[in-house]
Amino acid sequence: MLTLTCIDAAAVLVSFEPEGAQHRLSAGDSFKVEIVGPGDGEPEVSYHPAGLIIGAWAGAVTRVWNKAGDELPT
Repeated sequence: MLTLTCIDAAAVLVSFEPEGAQHRLSAGDSFKVEIVGPGDGEPEVSYHPAGLIIGAWAGAVTRVWNKAGDELPT
């Protein structure tokens, strides 16, 4: 499980690949991210000025929850 927290910006855009969903992460908010799947793949976290890209390996399943505990689509 990985926790993403926005601490020094009004908000950032978080993209989840390969599914392609995007969610706005506002200041003071957080996402819990779980990536599980076959093989020995590794999650990849990439930064770019507009936000973050969270990447999973082939066959993996990504699940995301906001601070309120709601599961977000990926």
